[in-house]
Amino acid sequence: MIWLGKVSILNPHSSLIPFPHNDNDSPLSYPALKSVLEYVVLEKRIHLTSRSKFLQRIDKTIPVYAKYFSLRADNLSLDCFLFTAKDKHYYLPEVEKNGKLLMSYLKGRSSINVALAVFTGVKTFQEIPVKLDFKVNKLRTYCSNLEVVLPMIDPRSLPITELSIALEEPTNVDHEIVHSAKKVIFEVNSLRNNLIGFEKLRNKTVQFEFRFLPITDVVRIIKYWMQHGKEVGTEFSISCLANSDLDEVMANFHEEFRKARGYSEEINEHFCSGFSIQLSSTSKLFVYGIEKYQLVLKVV
Repeated sequence: MIWLGKVSILNPHSSLIPFPHNDNDSPLSYPALKSVLEYVVLEKRIHLTSRSKFLQRIDKTIPVYAKYFSLRADNLSLDCFLFTAKDKHYYLPEVEKNGKLLMSYLKGRSSINVALAVFTGVKTFQEIPVKLDFKVNKLRTYCSNLEVVLPMIDPRSLPITELSIALEEPTNVDHEIVHSAKKVIFEVNSLRNNLIGFEKLRNKTVQFEFRFLPITDVVRIIKYWMQHGKEVGTEFSISCLANSDLDEVMANFHEEFRKARGYSEEINEHFCSGFSIQLSSTSKLFVYGIEKYQLVLKVV
């Protein structure tokens, strides 16, 4: 059992238990306090440090780790804490109180380590209630301005494990955080209208989700790879939400690349009708369909 002033902590996941201070208890050293605070779960850590300016000074020197951060309209949340600038009457007084604690806690910090950060509808810097740098493992943005969101991501996060971007207006994706991500997911209506420079993506694993399968956009990707090459192991998966005739799509591709394509028994044995294109002396592109609504571009 560890004593911190008038509060005892049985273990990092226990409840906080008020307890009168005993003069026989030995005070913890500064390094020991830092070690204890670092491994207290975030919810309890915020409540605990709010009671003591001394603990607040120590806490600011310790990294903060959270599972989840979200910024959406007037709502900001970090794990189980929620802060809302408007419509407070929808929430219980305890939620509002915790929200104020959260904002006070964040304003005293410069950076947060987060497993998953989600930004929804963030268009301007004025919509961000507190300035922070985030070191993230995964990042998701929905209908947000990347020029506003990406400056908040600590470069030490790179390469992030997964980047998911849903767009509703033209966006330049020529950012190092995009190029270096281990896995990228785009949700767009059209590559040409939404993703500027998409054919130059250096990523090896990219997933596109469309309303309708964009034939002309896929042709642009293939032609760019034919001209500039593409790293072996690259796989772009292109899915559509609406009903698309993959056989008709593949027929269009067969016609478009009739002079460059070749027959691949490996493809046609396991997948919908497909073909291969020689990219270099050591690599070739497989183009094939899976089930009804998914097209795959794979470099081997």
